Amino acid sequence: MNVLMIDSLPLFVAGVADALLKLDKNWKVWPAENPEDVYRVHRELLGEGIDAVTLEWDDEAARVGWPKVLPEVFGAVPWLFVVRTGGRHAIADALLAGAAGVVERHATADEFAQALKQVASGAIYVPSRYCDDGEPSSRTGGGERRLDRLTPRQLEVLRLLAEGKSNKQICRALNVAEGTIKNHLYALFRQIGVSNRTEAALWLARRVPAESARPAPQQRVAWVGAD
Repeated sequence: MNVLMIDSLPLFVAGVADALLKLDKNWKVWPAENPEDVYRVHRELLGEGIDAVTLEWDDEAARVGWPKVLPEVFGAVPWLFVVRTGGRHAIADALLAGAAGVVERHATADEFAQALKQVASGAIYVPSRYCDDGEPSSRTGGGERRLDRLTPRQLEVLRLLAEGKSNKQICRALNVAEGTIKNHLYALFRQIGVSNRTEAALWLARRVPAESARPAPQQRVAWVGAD
């Protein structure tokens, strides 16, 4: 499995690569620190490709514009934020920026491997310790039952919201009035037990199978509030 790790600490990348190799000799980790490195790796792997990408997420990464660079270079190849500490906000930020989830910087080798395999297979990865954070219903199946009670239109709105679409963008995608979208949002927020767009996006990431929850390749990068 070919993995591109974009990180400012080569020693960290080397440590992860060594740990993954000990789990499975078929792992291959390619390091990168800047867009030039990414383009170089892409050229070197032409015909073979990358299966997943990890991205050290901080203010510098946001300034570089990685959520735009990665799809331009690798298309629909999934990528993970590598964060110092996970949690609701980190997971929501990752999802709304177009990532397939987060993996924590202090994760074990098994957790890194699981995260990479999961997103490479088309799933969204969230560290297990956060899956039940503040949501007892997730242990009883209540979340899935609430999803089943959403109307097809509410589910469409929820998925577009999880891609980071603004209300105006959702209106254009579904060809409906903005007032109608607001009504759908109000109804589905009540239905799934959340109070804002970020919580709704995170809720969807935890419960919907990846093939229906993740945006299509050409739609994966979207910024909240953009028109």
